Amino acid sequence: MHPAPISKATLAEFYRLALLLTGNIKKAERVMAETLRDVEEQLGELRHEANRQAWLASRIRERCLRENSGGGQPVPRLLRAEEADEVLPIEAFIVAQHISTLPEPERSALALFYSDLFTAEEIAMVLKVNVEELAELLSRARQQLAEAMQPSA
Repeated sequence: MHPAPISKATLAEFYRLALLLTGNIKKAERVMAETLRDVEEQLGELRHEANRQAWLASRIRERCLRENSGGGQPVPRLLRAEEADEVLPIEAFIVAQHISTLPEPERSALALFYSDLFTAEEIAMVLKVNVEELAELLSRARQQLAEAMQPSA
């Protein structure tokens, strides 16, 4: 028995997660390509994986953190029609820019939360924290995001 295929909608959500975490289209694409190669190589093991989506999110997050450890803050770019199937509305792009600049693990907590793929318990498992710590991370992340989005005086 093979694992259930990953739907296009789910892959799109994972790509958005990678984009939020890296803040860069090319990095997000590279992360997704490498992660999907992992999936191909480990199909047998994933057949028995209780929570494939959490495993996939963990791999994407780890790779995004490595991509961003090269120094400096990522520079998000607006998706153009030739680069993706969808153009982000400007408000969503601005929020994505700000999320990608949050510190870890707040950035991951918020990106996973807004991906609509996971329950709070699953997000806590991916981040290796308990649910109470996740609530604190989300609260801090929302506060940091609100502060970052305040217009400069």
